[in-house]
Amino acid sequence: MRVAIGLLIAVVVGLGIGRASAPSSCAPSPQADPLPGPTRQQAGVGVGFARSRQGAALAAASYQQAFADEAVLAPGELRRRIRAVATPDFAPVMLEANEPGTARLARGAFGEGIRAGVRSVFLGVPASYRLLFYSPKRAVVQTWGFTLLGNVSSVEPQAYFGLSRTVLVWSKGDWKIADTRASFGPTPRLASPRRGGEGLSLVELAEELHRYAVAP
Repeated sequence: MRVAIGLLIAVVVGLGIGRASAPSSCAPSPQADPLPGPTRQQAGVGVGFARSRQGAALAAASYQQAFADEAVLAPGELRRRIRAVATPDFAPVMLEANEPGTARLARGAFGEGIRAGVRSVFLGVPASYRLLFYSPKRAVVQTWGFTLLGNVSSVEPQAYFGLSRTVLVWSKGDWKIADTRASFGPTPRLASPRRGGEGLSLVELAEELHRYAVAP
């Protein structure tokens, strides 16, 4: 399924504490770096990121998170979200690459379960990221993580590990996707005891846990 689904990153951003260059009490207070964002929502996506390394990294995460969401199975929603986060040139390419997989998912057992109100889970889980390139005009972010998808009825919950590479450009005051590529893996081997989670439903667990958020 060639869908740009949510391989996310969780970034902890520390704010440095500066010192005034002179001991005078009249010296201006040091200015903290602007928060990386997002600052607002557009078409269900966190947008409005700082023109910084942290802002670019979080933009890639927020945009990917927006595509690991049950909402994208609704008619027209995928198109709306892509237009909100991609450049005008790349948006049609991204839509063409992702629309068939999303449509298959919507038509299949998972989509049927969503429409029937079956308790379901479709979310991206952060793991790690690497900033391959950064300039104030362009950034390349590589992320690795996995997507959980399933329900309590007909679709056994599964995790899809994947690696993605997202090219972002600074346009109209925000980071926009100019290109993205994703592939499955690498998938780690399961090392935990098989009998360690008796009685736990993955869907129930996913509903009850609080996610690390990249969007407000």
